Formats: sequence, C-alpha cells, structure tokens
Amino acid sequence: MKILLHYIYISSIIACLISCEKELKLTANDLVDESSIEMLDIIISDEKLNQELQKIKTTSSELKLKNKDSVIAFYQIRNGKSAWESAKNRNDLYLAIKMSYTEGLIPNDYDFNKIEKSISAINNEESNNALVDLFLTDTYLTYAYHLANGKIKSQKTYKDWKLDENKFQFNCILNEAINTTEVDNSLENYKPQHKIYKQLKSVLPNAKKRVGTDSLRVIVSHGNKIRPNKSDDRIINIRTRLNQLGFLEDSLVNNSKTLDTLLQESLKKFQLEKNLQVDAIVGEGTVSALNRSYKDDYLSILVNLERWRWFPRDFGNPSIVVNIPQFQLTYTSSDQHITHNIVVGKTARRTPVFSSQIAHIDFNPLWYIPPTIKKEDVIPSATKDVDYLRRKNISVYSRNGKQMQLDSIDWSSNAPYSYSYVQASGDSNALGRLKIIFPNEFSVYLHDTPSKSLFGKNYRAKSSGCVRVQDVFKLAANVLDWQDDIVMKQIDNKVTRRVIPRKKINVHFLYWSVVFNEKSEPIFLNDVYNLDPILGDLLSN
Repeated sequence: MKILLHYIYISSIIACLISCEKELKLTANDLVDESSIEMLDIIISDEKLNQELQKIKTTSSELKLKNKDSVIAFYQIRNGKSAWESAKNRNDLYLAIKMSYTEGLIPNDYDFNKIEKSISAINNEESNNALVDLFLTDTYLTYAYHLANGKIKSQKTYKDWKLDENKFQFNCILNEAINTTEVDNSLENYKPQHKIYKQLKSVLPNAKKRVGTDSLRVIVSHGNKIRPNKSDDRIINIRTRLNQLGFLEDSLVNNSKTLDTLLQESLKKFQLEKNLQVDAIVGEGTVSALNRSYKDDYLSILVNLERWRWFPRDFGNPSIVVNIPQFQLTYTSSDQHITHNIVVGKTARRTPVFSSQIAHIDFNPLWYIPPTIKKEDVIPSATKDVDYLRRKNISVYSRNGKQMQLDSIDWSSNAPYSYSYVQASGDSNALGRLKIIFPNEFSVYLHDTPSKSLFGKNYRAKSSGCVRVQDVFKLAANVLDWQDDIVMKQIDNKVTRRVIPRKKINVHFLYWSVVFNEKSEPIFLNDVYNLDPILGDLLSN
C-alpha cells in the first residue's frame, strides 16, 4: 500500500499512545481549520488485535484505556474483528474531536494530539495498527459518553441534583457506525437536540472572543443601597454601565449623581430581565448583576451546555418543566404550551433538580409538615407561643398516632421533635387548596398557596423547597383533562380527595440560567443559587 503520510516506527507510536502530555486547551480562537488529514484504508491484523486485547484483560498491556471494560465488550460484539480500517471512519472521528470545542468541550480531553499523530502514522505494520484501533475505539467511547451525559457528573457537583443517565447502546451504535461508515452521524445523535442547546452553541464563539474585552467595561463598586431620587457618586458609573449593557440610551448618560426617574426606569428594565426584585433600588444583587463580566457570560454558556447534556433527551408529551432560575413552569402537550409563574425555594432551602412522573393530585389537602420546617419553623414558633399552632390549624400527634393536647406538651424538652405535625385543609393551609404529587427523594411537590401576592414579585425564591404555582387550578385541569368548573367544584366542596390522572405526565425540575429572546439573543438570568461558578471552574480548568 502506498503511504502518503509520514512514516513513524512502532516504538514511537507506542510512546505517543502512552505518554502523559500536558493538557492543551483548544478554544474557538485556536481551531478554525476543519480540514482532514489525508489517509487511506489500511489493513489491521485481527490476530495482533486479539493478542493486545488479551494483554489488556490481564493488565499487561502498556496501552492504558479509559473505558477498558467497554472496549473489551465492543470487540466481543465484533467477534474480535478490527474496527478502524476505513479512512472515512478514522477521519470522521478525528474531525469530531478536533471540533469538540464547538460543544464547549476541550479537544485534548480526548487526546487530540495523540489522535493526530497516531492516524498520520498509520502504516502497514500490523502490530502498530492494532494498537491504534484500540485507542480510537476508546477515544470514540469517551467522547460519546461526554456528549450523551456530560463530562462531569451532576451529583458530584450538586448534592441536591438527581438526574438519570441518558441511555444509549454505545457499543452497538459504534459497531453499526463502523459497518456503515457513519461515525460522524452516530456522534451527532448523542448530542441534545433541544433548541436552547443549539442556541447556546451558536453564541459560544462570540462569547469566547469577548472575554478579553472585560477591562474596557465600567465597574460599579459595592456599598450602601442607593434608593430612588437619592444621590451617590456611583450613579455616574451606573449610567455608563447600563448604557454598555443596552438598557440606557447614550443621550441619557450624563454627569448627574442622582437616581432620577429616567435612570429608575432603566434600572427596572435591567432588574426585570435578570429576575431581580424590580424596585429601582441599587442593592448588592443589582450591583453584582451590573458587574457581571464577559467571562461570567462565557462560563455560563459552557455550564448550560453541560447541563443540557445531563438533562433528559425527551421531556415527554405531555410534560411539566420547571426552570428554577426563570421562576417559570411550562406545561406542554400536543396542542398546548402554557407557562405559569412559580415561587421556588429560597437559597437556604433550595429547590432540587430531578425528574419524575405525576402520581396523583390532592384536593383540599392536609399538610404533613416535613422535618426541616418542623425543626426550623414550627417548633420554635410554638415554643414562643403555643397559640401559633391553633391559629395555623396545626394538630400534633405522638409516635403512636395519638393527638396531643397542645397545652400539655413540654416545649422546652426534646419530645416535640419526635411528634408529627399536620395542618388541616382550608384557606390557611400552606399548600393552599391543591397539591400535585410525584415520587422523589426530596419530598418536593407543586402546590397552591394562600400567599398569592408573591407571584407579583419578580424575584420569587421564597419557599421552603416546594414549588408554588400561580393558576395551579388551571394546571390541574390540564393534567386531569377536566373542565375548569369541575376542578373548582372539587375545590369548593372542601372535601379532601385524591385523583389519579389517566395519562402519564413527566415532571422535570431543571436549572438553566441562560435563555433566549425572540431574536435568539442570550439572556443571562440571575443565577439564583449561585451554581454557575462551581461548574464553570470545573469545566474551564
């Protein structure tokens, strides 16, 4: 076979494959050439391949694989036959790894330099080619896993996240791709196909380029709150900053140090977009949002790309999706797309991230007060004033289920912590008149609330972890396929009743801090639980 590429001896190939090279971070600015390396089909000895596989099984091989068991299983599917003889397949993998930065990933996490050297050195030395065959299979599987489920494990990053892995038959998919020379398409199918993932990819290159221009932007220093119509030296920088961010016209950027009416309106628009409290008061949260850097934006895009790789590929139809930073719930069916404002957990009692399926809806529910609220809210309030329980219509039960007389309880002892606390149904019930239940380890659900004024606030991280839903009766009607008046009849009769939906409805509590407007421009929401920096650091290092 005529060799068109540079010849490298077997010894140099092995050294290339097992050497530990310093990580090279390739970015959108570093990689612009999508060309392939010229190569031809090759012959790979199955005998040599199986000899090396045997060494791998007995841990005597010098070739260290990231997915040892999966690689062994892959070649069992192929009955010990080699995989990468086709030049097109090798080139498809090479290009996919080279362009992995477009997914917010780092090419050299997949040994890009080693791939480039190994495939350009492939020749008719069969032992060498067998090593490369194994190496390319291992590389494909690593990249496929990352596209399918992310580079970093969600639960290792966030303890209150529980997302099931996206299931793919990786070895079978690779085997089919090898046989049909469709390696590129097979990798494409692991990626999230959601519109937002594609939008994030489209804005990634420009976000990367802008990182170096942060020094040109004005910074607003922290300090005491600035209230409407008050003066402060920082107001001049606030005007400039709002202009840089597109919330204030150039003609309104002046030297006035007063938070006047026009500046208040610009601040409110800014606060509204960022899901901050809309009050035109310049406090700590508003200053932090004003000072958000281009680097912060870039890292948030990387972070959200990774999270979308964690998220389920198919939300289901119908489905309920809660986006925590957006304070929004969306009910989607074949003919409906309805959004509801929601109240989520405060920062000290975060709403978790998980997926489940609706089990039932309770009308006029009792509230079995969960341990955290019992410990941190109910018992301290009852200790100060036992009438608190009467006002809230809360009954107390011992471990054997006997109802306790409130005045007989020694609130200074540890005994109250062993009791159960149940709030009767009614207008004062913390769950309101309805709750939607789905199995999860966090005891979280969707529910009504007597405190409906919170839905009028822009910043709505105010609950103890469960999610309060505006117009929840309408949501229940959609879930149950009932008319609105039937739902209200169940509410108004004040009888506690449980109803099981006739259809399966998936529920997803998710967290994406970058959304897009009608012009496909990114909106960087208030990262309400400050989760982006944690993952951003892991992805960028």
